[in-house]
Amino acid sequence: MVGVLTRAAFGWAAAAALAVVIAWTASRYPPRVLVASLIASSAFVPSGLVTDSTHYLPVAAMAGAIAIRVAFDWRQTRRFVRPPAEPVALAVAMYVGWAAIATVASIDRRLSASYWVGMVAVCALAFWVVPRISGARHDREFLLAVVGALGVVVAATVYTLSLVGSVTIFGRKVSDYQLVDLTVAGLPTGIHFGRSAGIFLAPLEPAVIMVMAILALLGWTAMRKGGWMWAGRAAIAFIVPATILTLDRSAWLGAIIATGVFAALPSARKAAAVISGVLCLFFAICFVGVLANEVGANAVATNGCSASCPLAPGTDEAALRGGTGVSGRDHLWKASFDAIKKRPLLGYGPGNNVPAIGPYLTGANSIYRGLTSHSTWLRTAVEEGVPGLLLLIGVLLTSTWVFLRGPKKPRAPGERRTGIPDPTKATLAVSVLGMLGVMSFESFFLGGVNFSNLYLALATALMLPAMTLRQLRHSGRLQIL
Repeated sequence: MVGVLTRAAFGWAAAAALAVVIAWTASRYPPRVLVASLIASSAFVPSGLVTDSTHYLPVAAMAGAIAIRVAFDWRQTRRFVRPPAEPVALAVAMYVGWAAIATVASIDRRLSASYWVGMVAVCALAFWVVPRISGARHDREFLLAVVGALGVVVAATVYTLSLVGSVTIFGRKVSDYQLVDLTVAGLPTGIHFGRSAGIFLAPLEPAVIMVMAILALLGWTAMRKGGWMWAGRAAIAFIVPATILTLDRSAWLGAIIATGVFAALPSARKAAAVISGVLCLFFAICFVGVLANEVGANAVATNGCSASCPLAPGTDEAALRGGTGVSGRDHLWKASFDAIKKRPLLGYGPGNNVPAIGPYLTGANSIYRGLTSHSTWLRTAVEEGVPGLLLLIGVLLTSTWVFLRGPKKPRAPGERRTGIPDPTKATLAVSVLGMLGVMSFESFFLGGVNFSNLYLALATALMLPAMTLRQLRHSGRLQIL
């Protein structure tokens, strides 16, 4: 609020002061409380509850508190601690290092430098600090529970604003509300409902948060019995319809991939696999049904009406969902390829995706100017060149390899119940797989601070077993999960 009411610089100063207060206040609690709070604060970044000039401040305050906590602990121990998964940390360092080179060659060095500093901070936290201070199994269980609770809160805002309509916060319309008419076989039915993004400006982020929450709760409930287990399942049932209300197909695709893999994991407790399979089937029916235009949604011109408006079917409507169209992504992808051809080696610099592809969106496609590449792979190649894309893929492949070398046989009681070696790590790994599906159609950024980007980095880091470079050199055959 300080940054909104005065100047952004004062907001940053307030965030620094808040970080000190949080670090001192939370010193009596385990570090997992700070880590979970960092995840929760990242949900504010793309929301309508902060302004463009202050949307990084919630994460900055929590990250600063964690840094102060770690610095204080280091002052007491005076001992250098290596990253737990050293091969992955090395791959990340190479990725960030190339981003520094791309920053030097950037078309907007000031913007790219700010992005690069954020990359360094986020990657250091995700792949080094957090796994060291909050890497135990009970820490991961707590994180899954918090992500599940966050999904419930987001779903509640989606339901509320689906009924109420858009609201204005800080001069901006929040919720991306659109009254829609359900269609069957391309024909309007007269069944109206409100497409809603909750307290967010666009549907992607709340949809991704809710999908990750569903997966987190699937893993968390698989390790629970009695009341907590049923509470988790009720939360899943509460979140799923809200995910559909966003009409975000990319998130649905991520849900299909992740729940399908979760259902296929070896499981002694069949209920978790059955629930995952049912969810996979449900999202697949919605996704394929929309692609085949068997079901869809038309945007209704309402002049401010909400979902309760008495409108006749087909009245002043335009197709919103239904069919194989990719909402202009094909034009954005072509423009991205054209931009990559111009600067294939160093790219245009971190954060410069929009101005880089803008000149290649001409004629009728100029309406897409201001949008990103809508592909993580293309965005990375545009901003950091083809080498940057290869290094990003290298980080993911290295993480996969290290994960597959983890322990194979169940050990803890919870592992014996599910049949999965450390269900928390398996759940995080499945979440990353779901993210990979979304990344092909949306512009994520390894090292970013909004929920999708931060959770991608943290889930990747926390799913990994400890491995040193020495162990890597002397490793034997892979142990497949």
